[in-house]
Amino acid sequence: MNISTFENLLNLQGRHALITGATQGIGRSIAQRLTQAGAEVILHCRDDRPELHALIDELTKFNKRIPKYVTGDLRKPEICNEIMRHALGKVPKVDILVNNAAIQPTASLENITEKEVSEMLTINLATPLLLIQAFSKQKIDNGSVVNISSIEAIRPAINHSHYASTKAGLLNLTMSSALELGKKNIRVNSVAPTFVETPMVKNFFKNKKFKKLALGNIPMGKAATESDVATTVCFLASSASSMITGTSIIIDGGWTAQ
Repeated sequence: MNISTFENLLNLQGRHALITGATQGIGRSIAQRLTQAGAEVILHCRDDRPELHALIDELTKFNKRIPKYVTGDLRKPEICNEIMRHALGKVPKVDILVNNAAIQPTASLENITEKEVSEMLTINLATPLLLIQAFSKQKIDNGSVVNISSIEAIRPAINHSHYASTKAGLLNLTMSSALELGKKNIRVNSVAPTFVETPMVKNFFKNKKFKKLALGNIPMGKAATESDVATTVCFLASSASSMITGTSIIIDGGWTAQ
């Protein structure tokens, strides 16, 4: 294989990617990386807000195409078909779906409220399932779904029983939907990152005791970056991973190897 052929495997020119929760943190970095790889992105945000348009302006500089966007509150699962319909109204097809949107409140098991459980299950698990369903109804060839799970699906944390449970469910959804959609030539994978240097985690790390404890679980001694996750998503969205489906890539600096 020559260099140019290898580069073509990672080239997303002509592909269209819908990214949920795209305006900040990992979602924003994924939008940047997929755009850099040549994809035309459709950014999802709960509502129309300044940071959405700031990201659109930034991404336009990469390939001179103005990214599309859709809005919708994922606390309402019935919105999923509408989000996909609106996305398909802006581009000929959606080749890549990145289920990134999630919430991560902290609460002990005895203090979790019914509302928190309902919202967590809806946004973190039901919505990805329904978006995959809507995505799979298209007539597409070589489709790719990437779900953003978490290391907590494998290594749960105290006060995160509701969050960890939804992320574990997302790993199972990845496997089961890959089995069903393989015949449609749609691949479904996930990534499970450890602590990622998002603004929220950086704020957590201001607590030196917590930071020492967290990084002490990681043999490489550091948190992942948003780019680490986004680059892996780009690989899974591309032809370079054409025989990979139904699995999760763990981005944890060796945590789960212990």
